[in-house]
Amino acid sequence: MIMIAEGIGNFLKVRLPVRLQDGRTVVYLAWVYLQAEVIDEFTDRVGKGTLAGHRFEGLLCNAVGPWGEEILRAPVVLGGQQANEDGSIRLPEVLASSHPLLGKVLGERWPAEFVLGHRDPHLPTG
Repeated sequence: MIMIAEGIGNFLKVRLPVRLQDGRTVVYLAWVYLQAEVIDEFTDRVGKGTLAGHRFEGLLCNAVGPWGEEILRAPVVLGGQQANEDGSIRLPEVLASSHPLLGKVLGERWPAEFVLGHRDPHLPTG
């Protein structure tokens, strides 16, 4: 999903995976700001079917999970994804960041209770 806001910027919806210590992965959906030439190349590659494996850069535009605004505007490296089995385009994924905290979020495994808190479907209800 792409959003172009006149006078504000170009934004792309992406997947931000967070690995948990128990082996699960939580995927946050977030918006990333892309410069005009980058969004143009992205749409061109989608149209030509050459997005898979391509890497491009932007800035994270959401406060995410327990890290909140500390990772807002962090530079990110995105990777183009293969199409889904039904032929639809998968959202690009955040692969890396030079931002110290976001780099840690992406590179480490986190306790489920820290990331999910009371929203963890594996916790007993009662």
